[in-house]
Amino acid sequence: MAINTEKEVCNGNIKIIREGSAEKRVLNWMDEQCIGCGICKDVCPVEAIEMGPLGAIFKGLIEAPKLDIDNKKCVLCGICASSCPFNAMDLEIDGNSIKELPQYLKVRKDITLNQETCVLCKQCEIVCPQEAISVERELPERKTLVLGEIYINKDICVLCGICAEYCPADAIDLIKNDLNPLNLNPYGDIVVDTDACVYCKVCEKACPHEAIEVVCYKCPFVKRIKIPELYKEIKGQTTIDKDACVSCSWCEKICPVNAIVVEKPFEGELIIKKDECNGCRACIEVCPCNALTFPKSEGQGLKGPRLVVNPEVCILCGACVNACPAKVLEVKRTKIDTVGSKIPSWENALKKLVN
Repeated sequence: MAINTEKEVCNGNIKIIREGSAEKRVLNWMDEQCIGCGICKDVCPVEAIEMGPLGAIFKGLIEAPKLDIDNKKCVLCGICASSCPFNAMDLEIDGNSIKELPQYLKVRKDITLNQETCVLCKQCEIVCPQEAISVERELPERKTLVLGEIYINKDICVLCGICAEYCPADAIDLIKNDLNPLNLNPYGDIVVDTDACVYCKVCEKACPHEAIEVVCYKCPFVKRIKIPELYKEIKGQTTIDKDACVSCSWCEKICPVNAIVVEKPFEGELIIKKDECNGCRACIEVCPCNALTFPKSEGQGLKGPRLVVNPEVCILCGACVNACPAKVLEVKRTKIDTVGSKIPSWENALKKLVN
């Protein structure tokens, strides 16, 4: 049976298929997962991958795929798929992903969460640049913190509405009447939403007719709530989508209880030639980690914008380098974290990422 290599493009995604007598290989590239780092291009032994105009793509100036694969050159070796730290590429051999096969070398990144330590504060969810973290929590009923009673003497109350205006919890409401010659009163009743009321006594103090009485049995002002006891009543779960996670470590850095540990794929530094930066912001738009910024305090000096990077959240992927039209960025990787068998040809390919 003759070997035939075909290329399929669907919704911007690329599929390279080679089917022979011994096996069927399928290389998949997912545009939405790709961050434009160019690692696949750097390691490709046959130069079958070309990057698109990343700066213009991420700034929304044009619609185009982030890369292209030449099926005439591609040998479906899988080095690109195993090297991609962001799961944008995968090689299947007879339907099995090589990422699940121990004999193939892979660039490693990981994130772990201690669910028992996590306090469900949602800070990791808020800062995650890839929206890879979701926090679901079920809080105890409000009466766990505040419990009391409120009584309005409707024989004294004149329905002036002053208490409703003062109420910080919007728990008091006046029920309007349909005005007509037989019913001259604009309001028919006053009601209190006891689920919203915090028994703060503001309404009692504001009422000019002394028609309101409030008793608070369990107020924060009476006795400070013990936070550990409250947390025992909070239920929920934090979920991390490892396919979406880029291991930037924003979550790890801001976690107040050190419940998250992130392992990055690379070590090294990002070098910025600040004096040559023209401030186009292409690097900021493409960065999957929100690691680059122009500090407002510095502004734009005589020699141009002062681009800075936070090395703690930069993953040294190189996407910014590929997007920069002025070529003022350079990634210096000193170490790659890998797992799997030590295949000499693959190790040599990965060495291209270290400089």
